[in-house]
Amino acid sequence: MPLLLLLLIGGGLFLIVKYMAVIATVTAIIISGITVITLASVWMGTSYCLQKSGYSPRNAKQTYQQVETGLNQITGDLTEIRLQLDDVAPYLRDMEFLRYARQNRKAEN
Repeated sequence: MPLLLLLLIGGGLFLIVKYMAVIATVTAIIISGITVITLASVWMGTSYCLQKSGYSPRNAKQTYQQVETGLNQITGDLTEIRLQLDDVAPYLRDMEFLRYARQNRKAEN
């Protein structure tokens, strides 16, 4: 009798655990499916709205390349200006020295 009772309790627990695992698995599958459907809907809706408003990935890439080309050109121009300023720097220092030298002479007189 006690052995039969233990077997009955053990079998009942086994079935409860088994069905709980099945329910958990089915719930996880349903939640995953809802998540995938939601993400796909958001993606498609966003794509549609962007396309409707005139956004195009090709245009964005083209604009980015134009900006990058402009920045590279500005960098080249600034490098050229810097080289020219380096060439002129000694003359500017001499002119500044002469200006202060003249001011000092006027102040002494």
